Amino acid sequence: MVERVYLVRHGHVNNGNEKRYLGRTDISLDAVGIEQAKVLHEYFKTIPIDAVFTSPLKRCVQTTEIVCKGKCEHYEMVEAFAEIDMGDWENVPMAQIKLAYPELYAKRGEDIEHFTPPHGESFHDVAGRAKYAFDAITHHTTGTILIVAHAGVNRTILANILGISINEMFCIEQPYACVNELTWNEQRIQWDNKRVF
Repeated sequence: MVERVYLVRHGHVNNGNEKRYLGRTDISLDAVGIEQAKVLHEYFKTIPIDAVFTSPLKRCVQTTEIVCKGKCEHYEMVEAFAEIDMGDWENVPMAQIKLAYPELYAKRGEDIEHFTPPHGESFHDVAGRAKYAFDAITHHTTGTILIVAHAGVNRTILANILGISINEMFCIEQPYACVNELTWNEQRIQWDNKRVF
């Protein structure tokens, strides 16, 4: 079984001046994100990594390739680590959704776990697929692994580990290019978590 997991959020992306629902929209890192990934490369330079897994979306793959350059260049893309699918709301400014669909916008705020945007998925669905993939990887791999994914996906994994609800998961800060170190605690039979970067 895996003993340590480095759970990383991809670097910064430019999605405009307005806050948007950015889920499956496949955009690249911007210049800031590339620099953040280079800093992560330096951070991981002396840390042994046995296996690397990433969301298939460009911003995660780019982050992975920069972080692992010259070190652990083989990685596996895991569809289950892709960000939430926001359906018809994908890449639409939040203010626009609030104005056009006030009732749906309010419902999402009341139950972030189960609300599903039109033709999208809920965080309940995201949490299910992310947990399944995380558990499978950590049980069938050994040593230390790196997972590069998204704020939404990482929060669901961390919420499960910390024993908090999906509705409470936004209290877990996940800035661009942050790193959570998860260490398996054999005595307590659970993951210990700390933000290290």
